[in-house]
Amino acid sequence: MNLKKKEYLLRKTESGEIGWTFGLWFVLFLGILLCALLQIEAFRASSQYMEDALAASNLAAAVIDVEEYGISHRMQIRSPQEAYDRYQRAIVGNLNLNDRWECENKGLISGPVHVENFTVYNVSGSEVDVRSFGGNGAAAGWRGTLGQERAPNGKTVENTGIYSEISYQVRGLFGLNITARKGNLADITRG
Repeated sequence: MNLKKKEYLLRKTESGEIGWTFGLWFVLFLGILLCALLQIEAFRASSQYMEDALAASNLAAAVIDVEEYGISHRMQIRSPQEAYDRYQRAIVGNLNLNDRWECENKGLISGPVHVENFTVYNVSGSEVDVRSFGGNGAAAGWRGTLGQERAPNGKTVENTGIYSEISYQVRGLFGLNITARKGNLADITRG
């Protein structure tokens, strides 16, 4: 193979061609980096918005039975069903949802919000009474041991409290839609 033939010789570059090529690749890289940073910031804003709304809604639902507290000094949530109803009203108000459970601000929540899990933990001595409502509203209940019972987010249940988890759609750049989930455990403790 004769590498000295004209068709095999390297082409000479004109001055500035390498600079232009490098500059165009650099601009492309910066554009991709900026898109990624914008998307991460949008997801972070949606997550923070949901976390605040969940905490406020859990606290709205965590109303203790004052009579029971006055008699036995135990903090108990009297009716898990009433707590679930209060939670649903609170989440609709805190997220500004319409009748179809959709948010007007499509930048933060682009689809309907679904309650995936709502669980009431009533602690009495070393026993934990658990009442859970699934995504379809079906209730389940069981008894656990204090220190052994864990919320779905992995935290150990130490006091009477409420855990809730919701899912929702978040719209990203270039038509990307993802399903996000957020959960929160709110404990009721003596001050």
